[in-house]
Formats: sequence, structure tokens, C-alpha cells
Amino acid sequence: MELSFDVAGQLFPNLNTMIIQWLSTGVLLFFVYKYLWDPAREYLRKRAEYSQSQIEEANQLKAEASLLQDEAKHQIKQAAQTAKDMLENAKNEGLQIKDGIVKQANIEANQKLEEAQKEIAYEKKQMQQEVKQEIVEVALAACEKLIGEKNLEAQDRKDIQDFIDKI
Repeated sequence: MELSFDVAGQLFPNLNTMIIQWLSTGVLLFFVYKYLWDPAREYLRKRAEYSQSQIEEANQLKAEASLLQDEAKHQIKQAAQTAKDMLENAKNEGLQIKDGIVKQANIEANQKLEEAQKEIAYEKKQMQQEVKQEIVEVALAACEKLIGEKNLEAQDRKDIQDFIDKI
């Protein structure tokens, strides 16, 4: 058995087959170009425009978000400063109120002290008068017992009073 191979026939394709394949490929390319090429290009162009618009919108939103974030940071700083100022003002007002209360308390304490001193002086004067009166009474009683009779009580009283005042 002998095998025979047509090497040349196997290496080179049949010319008819090749022409038919080229023609069918050309017809296929013609229909693709005529009916699919422009719609596919239009679809890809629209898709690219849509993607580009989405990217631009995303960039715009990113820029707006960055601005809003910066504004929020600024507002937070302002709020912190305002809170600090309010705290400082409240502290100062508290100190002023405290000073006012202390001053008022000192004034009231001084007034009460003065009133107490006046009352003590008045009571001291009253007691001195009462003591003088008691001394006069005791002296009159002692004189009456010594002398035995009651002369002019008013005159005696006056004499004793003058004597005690001199003492």
C-alpha cells in the first residue's frame, strides 16, 4: 500500500473555493457596512457622549460636594467660636452677677451691723437711765429710812439725780 498525497494540492487551496469565500466575505462586509456600521458607530458615539456626560456630572457633583464640605467646615469653626464666645460671655456675666451679689450682701451686712450698733447704743442708754432711776429710788428709800420722814420727794429726786449726773 502506497499512500499518495498531493502535497501541492493540499498547500494551495482551490481557486473556486477561494473566490467564493472572498465574494461571500465581501457580501458580508458590504451588508455589515451598509446596515450595521453606521448604527453601531452612532450607538458607540451616543454611548461615549453619555459616558462623558456622566463623568462631567460626577466631576461637577464632586466639586459641589467639596465646596459644601469646605462650607460645612467653616460653619463648624464659626459655631465653635460662637460657642466659645457665648461661654466666655456667660462666665463674665456670672462673675458680674457674683460681684453684684457680694456687694449687695456687704451693703446689707453693713446696714444690719449699723442698725445693731444703734440698737445696742439705744438699749445701753436706756439701761443707763434705768440704772440711774434705780439708784435714785434706792437712795430715796435709804434717805427716807435714815431721816424717817418724806419731805419733798420731787426736790429730793432732783438733788439725787444731779448728784448721780456729776458722778
